[in-house]
Amino acid sequence: MRILPPVIPTAEQLSILAEHRPGHVLIKGAAGSGKTTTALLRLEHLTQQWLSRRGRLGLHDPVRVLVLTYNRTLEGYIWELARQKVPDTPGLILEVSTFGKWARSLVDVEAANELDPDTAQVQLKRLARKLPLDTNFVVDEVEYLLGRFAPGEHDEYLTVRRDGRGTSPRIERPMKERLLAEVVEPYLDHKQQHGLMDWNDLAAEVIDTAPDVRWDVAIIDEAQDFSANQVRAVLTRLAEPFSLTFVMDATQRIYPRFFTWKEAGVDKFTKVHTLKTNYRNTRQIAAFARSLVEDLSVDENGALPDFDACKTNGALPVLVPGRYSTQVNYALKRLCGIDLENDSVVFLKPKGGAWFAELKKRLTEEGVDYEVLTRSSTWPTGSKTVALCTLHSVKGLEFDHVFMLGLNQEVTPHGNEDGDAHLEALQRLIAMGVGRARKSVVVGYKPDDPSTIVDLFDPSTYEVVRP
Repeated sequence: MRILPPVIPTAEQLSILAEHRPGHVLIKGAAGSGKTTTALLRLEHLTQQWLSRRGRLGLHDPVRVLVLTYNRTLEGYIWELARQKVPDTPGLILEVSTFGKWARSLVDVEAANELDPDTAQVQLKRLARKLPLDTNFVVDEVEYLLGRFAPGEHDEYLTVRRDGRGTSPRIERPMKERLLAEVVEPYLDHKQQHGLMDWNDLAAEVIDTAPDVRWDVAIIDEAQDFSANQVRAVLTRLAEPFSLTFVMDATQRIYPRFFTWKEAGVDKFTKVHTLKTNYRNTRQIAAFARSLVEDLSVDENGALPDFDACKTNGALPVLVPGRYSTQVNYALKRLCGIDLENDSVVFLKPKGGAWFAELKKRLTEEGVDYEVLTRSSTWPTGSKTVALCTLHSVKGLEFDHVFMLGLNQEVTPHGNEDGDAHLEALQRLIAMGVGRARKSVVVGYKPDDPSTIVDLFDPSTYEVVRP
């Protein structure tokens, strides 16, 4: 699969590269503003700076550089890019990893004792049925609680302001107490009885374990989806002096992990940079994505897609109502008009596995080679330019053309109340997926079961094609 081509730093990026003082740095910007590119340029620049410092001071220890990513797909992508920016150099140790993989390398955890996220969700859903709330909502709330508050301090959940999600369902203190007593405590007891550790326990273990090594430079990409405890864990493993860069856009936050920088241990930033120009999307694609999130709350670390900040124009995104087979036929017809030697294509879905089965079958029948990117920590280096990926795994990536077929209510369930947290999360997720596109977007759905998301797109930002 093709990766980002070599780029010449923009004026915005040059000002960031000129900032090399030790401490915490925050880089934020909307989708398409070049955050990942900037992070990689900063990686290259800081690596050179710290290697120069090592030689100047006559230090013997190697310069340790850490890049943490949001998921395994992005890990593979960043690794491939980092190898180009930072070649093997004596005196340098570079590690690109997800938080989970990095944390496991630091603490003594046997594979048999690790509770993977899917299994943890099954256990939490079983416990969540005790409460008169949507089980998925309860699971999200528990993950937020365990990720934000340190072990032994979970009671702070009862009084701390809860931001970063929708207003519905509303949880008052009595329900919070029930959630702690009937879901959180039994879940913690279950793990303790069976000697199990989940990702929150890994973060706590890193915090509590004396470090053998410390990192001089660290960059956290897609930082809006890291938890407070994960940030605290990274802070405990930094050398003195250090350079820690957070790269984020809170508008693209797809997990309910809101926290304040101060409570996570970041008292102040040496510098905060905001990237404003959208170099990826056309004005039409940015306007299409913006219609999903412009009514949602945006905190100071987020930014709405801004079509006025785009550099190029293009065709309107396309909505294709019809049976799934009709949507696929239309997509295959469009593929015939795409230069697959030079352009990249991704087919996105909210869910993976069997949900891709029919599409895989049709692509194979038509002789279209494709890569499946979901949960792969190694970036494919072959010549294929068509990819299949879940929306969660596509975060941080970009493609020329995005197809989102089968966007039905069946795969995008949510509550019916105003301000529903799951609907808001879906709006951010779909907008993020749309924002992966450089040239075109196609969204398909069944007319008798359209996702609520379809009605939220501004009609002036797309055209409807009925094959």
